[in-house]
Amino acid sequence: MAVTLFYTTNAAVLIGCLLIGWGIFFHGRQFGSDLRLKRRFVAAVFTFLALQRVCQFTMVYPEGIEVYASQPIDLLYVSFILLVMGGTAIMNRHYHQNFALWVLMLFIPFAFLLVNTLMTVSGLYQPLFHWDELLHFRNNTPIIFYGRLLFVSFLLAFWLLAVSMLAEAYLYDRRLRAERPISEDAEWHSGEVRFVMGWAAAMVANLIVLCIPDFIPPILMNVLMIAGLIVTAIAYRRLVCYLQARAEGRLSSVIIARRVPLLLSMEQAGTTPWGTTIPQNPFFNGNPMLDDVAQALGVRSAEVSEYVQKQGVNFMAWVSDQRLRRSAELIATTDRKIAEIATAFGYNDLPTFSRAFKRQFGMAPSEYRKLEEGTRKE
Repeated sequence: MAVTLFYTTNAAVLIGCLLIGWGIFFHGRQFGSDLRLKRRFVAAVFTFLALQRVCQFTMVYPEGIEVYASQPIDLLYVSFILLVMGGTAIMNRHYHQNFALWVLMLFIPFAFLLVNTLMTVSGLYQPLFHWDELLHFRNNTPIIFYGRLLFVSFLLAFWLLAVSMLAEAYLYDRRLRAERPISEDAEWHSGEVRFVMGWAAAMVANLIVLCIPDFIPPILMNVLMIAGLIVTAIAYRRLVCYLQARAEGRLSSVIIARRVPLLLSMEQAGTTPWGTTIPQNPFFNGNPMLDDVAQALGVRSAEVSEYVQKQGVNFMAWVSDQRLRRSAELIATTDRKIAEIATAFGYNDLPTFSRAFKRQFGMAPSEYRKLEEGTRKE
């Protein structure tokens, strides 16, 4: 059963990597320079991940699953290096332009991969199923023992170097973004950085899993990577929508529509998910100003004004509508007192809030709560 699950999930990851990597590469050509570098790195990373999954099929023997399999670990490392080079480029570091660094990071792993392939073809390669078997090679086949120790030493050194490069680029990017004003691209850039760091964490976890002599961890890792591939497809779809909206001049409307619900969920001062620090949420002010709302949303006042005009209402009517929709959500899904919700949203007293709520929804807040509670029970 475990072997079947391992093969099945491994095959799913293999197919998913090829579909995602090359699907993004070919589909993204329509966006020209916006995605050129990213498409190449995505295709390269997922191609080597697919090759690594092909090698993982050879890890299964009648004795069990091979631990510390050289070829899968080598190819996983190459995938990680490609991810680091592409990810650091997104974070405004240009390591990928340094040819000497490419040679340093990839020469030794490819050399070990070649040696491993030659040993496999010649029948000299001996798989390990438990770590204590490595000590057996020290007395009977010392070249395998010392060769694998050398491989481990170089591998760990280069993994640590790659991780340090990624960490340095991440900290540099955060400092750089903190010094810049909020832009239309800032939110998407943060999503790209999270995407890179998430896949980097998954690859490091995969390296650890390859050193465990059991079927369960690799199966769980495969399931995690399948989920990661699904998230990658969703993220790419969002990127396509983002680029299309920017090309058609609809980007600010998309950003405002996505950020308003998030801003309404912040009743206290703080930093928004897109990096704007607000001393007070303007939506919870009794008389919010257009400039304050625009600043909190991280866009220009003219963009908010244009967005509101497209809704066919004036600014104060739009603000009132957004506040009442959010208050209705809280009334329906929480046990907070209605008077407390009214005060939080900037209403001076409960009767004023109740009248506004009834005009919007056709019933008093208390009736709305009872109706929603009855619907949930059904």
